[in-house]
Amino acid sequence: MLTSIRSPFPFRFVSCFIAFVFFTFPAYGQESQSDISAGTVVQVDEVSRLLHKMATVPQTLNYQGSFTYQHKDNPSLQSFRIIHWVENGVERERLQHLNGPDREFVRDGKALGCDTLGNQLLQGKISQFGASLARLDQLYKFEIRGPERVAGREATALLAIPLDQFRHSTLLTIDNETGLVLKSWLVDESARPLERYQFIDLDLSPDVTNLKPVAKLHRDAKAETDCNPSALKQPSTWKLGWVPPGFVFSGQRQVRQKIDMLMYTDGLTTFSVFIEQAEGAIPEGVAQRGATLAVMDALTYQDKTYRITVVGEIPVITAQKVAQNIGGI
Repeated sequence: MLTSIRSPFPFRFVSCFIAFVFFTFPAYGQESQSDISAGTVVQVDEVSRLLHKMATVPQTLNYQGSFTYQHKDNPSLQSFRIIHWVENGVERERLQHLNGPDREFVRDGKALGCDTLGNQLLQGKISQFGASLARLDQLYKFEIRGPERVAGREATALLAIPLDQFRHSTLLTIDNETGLVLKSWLVDESARPLERYQFIDLDLSPDVTNLKPVAKLHRDAKAETDCNPSALKQPSTWKLGWVPPGFVFSGQRQVRQKIDMLMYTDGLTTFSVFIEQAEGAIPEGVAQRGATLAVMDALTYQDKTYRITVVGEIPVITAQKVAQNIGGI
């Protein structure tokens, strides 16, 4: 789960914070229709501005910060430090565990100017694909929940409530200056908290020329993404007979021993499908750690058996339906 720190909003939500909301009552205790319309326009503009900043600005910054993380299966707080910097036009990142054994995740990211499909969807750039794609505001109801102060910084809380049963609700507290997500809570369809993430300090001028050596226990990763796509693609080998409305195919690669990995996003949420040829009986079921769900199923295609695993921050009903509607091309 923690590898998703490379997204603009690493973790997600729950609705327990104090938002500052001010109500204005015009004469006679009634709002005019023009007041309501004006307020709606302001909200729409502010949501678009926040999503655009979140998708574009953080990748260009040098920053270092500490944050806490907690998920429903482990009530204890975990602490991490993230260091993000740009070197020779390429994003780099280190995610360090501050509790337990000294270990970290190291990532060489994408080049500046590389806009992923997910970031393009966040910015509302859908007309360029020449397809009838659902806009984010057709998938989620967005609400500006007011100003909030996190890690000593002024931020704005944005609530995203799904308009269907195929994704989770998310509360993002977005730094007003940088677009970094300073706090993120995720809840399931029953309003139960799945995971919580929150910065406790943030330094926008870190010394990245004198970083300590990488921990002996570390995992390296390189960003593999399609930059600035101008058309939607489909997997080369497999076909998903159903994906939730608004989700689009964002990439494919092989991992480990020729396991096909297909990736999908709606801009706010992602899930991946792993397809691996297997022998013998294949276990079927559901596993979950915090907000990250894994649904396992079996597929028989051209007299061969495959293990299907759908992984993502999505409800069980979504993952099961995806897994049960996969076939070859």
